[in-house]
Amino acid sequence: MYRIHRLFTTVFILAVCACSLSAQSAREVLDATAARMTQKGGVKAQFKATQFRGTEAESETTGTILVSGNKFQMDTPNLVTWFDGKTQWSMMKGSDEVNITEPTEEELLAMNPSTLVHIYKKGYRYSMRTSTLRGRPTYEIQLKAKKPDAAFTDIYVDVEQGTFNPLCFRAKNAGDWIRLSIQTFQTGLTHPNDTFTFPTKDFPNVEVIDLR
Repeated sequence: MYRIHRLFTTVFILAVCACSLSAQSAREVLDATAARMTQKGGVKAQFKATQFRGTEAESETTGTILVSGNKFQMDTPNLVTWFDGKTQWSMMKGSDEVNITEPTEEELLAMNPSTLVHIYKKGYRYSMRTSTLRGRPTYEIQLKAKKPDAAFTDIYVDVEQGTFNPLCFRAKNAGDWIRLSIQTFQTGLTHPNDTFTFPTKDFPNVEVIDLR
């Protein structure tokens, strides 16, 4: 469950990287959207993510994610994760414990927004074509890893033309695929800092397990 949740987080952050900017090429789209991630304001999105084993859907979840800079909070039916840029809290819903970790640099490559927003600059080739999705004209951007042992060897980002809103993301990890469909997408929001830390006062009886 934690591995799948990290993959969902990763793919969503790639979604955030593809929001509203016009461009002429894949590199221009990616450069511009990376710059957008450093601007003031937060993001909120509702999504549906599906994990595939080969061509068969293995698991599916829906959820909401809030992002501000290198911080995020993700809420799915089974798990809530808070990340304040350094410390991460993960709590299975219905459980009586929350795990605290400080992700390593390698782990951040799989889930940290500030790291993933620049993933295309290190070790990926990219291209873009026009396409359609759900009846809407899109830009489809492909990122291809230069090394076969990359965490994600293939990534596809579908962005709606005109609005440049993210619609769908597909990423290949260890031979399997994850697909994330964005249902709603909002930018320019303000998220208080405590949004991204575990709210101890709301869970007074939860055991805190510090794994740092």
